[in-house]
Amino acid sequence: MNIAQTPHKLHILVCTNARHDGTPSCGDSGEAQRVFETLKARLKEAKLPVRVSRTGCLGPCAQGPNVMCYAQDGTPGVWLQGVGEGDVPEIEAKVRSLLNTPSQGE
Repeated sequence: MNIAQTPHKLHILVCTNARHDGTPSCGDSGEAQRVFETLKARLKEAKLPVRVSRTGCLGPCAQGPNVMCYAQDGTPGVWLQGVGEGDVPEIEAKVRSLLNTPSQGE
């Protein structure tokens, strides 16, 4: 095993879990996948030191889609619930605040 320091200051997990038994889940409507794709592209374009990953179930499916942001420096993370693609600008602003990085134009 090798242990290395992550190049990312923040890891963002977007639950895209879909269940196929009728039980509600974040990935049911496709909105979580759209959030993942849009957020990943937007943060990559902004060249922020973050990693955006799809994940399986994070737990509170009824409040989803769910997004969790974990800072690598020990700063408390953030849990976002009921997220939609229209929330991506606000998520980016939250990410920037966690990174202490001003928005473009500031």
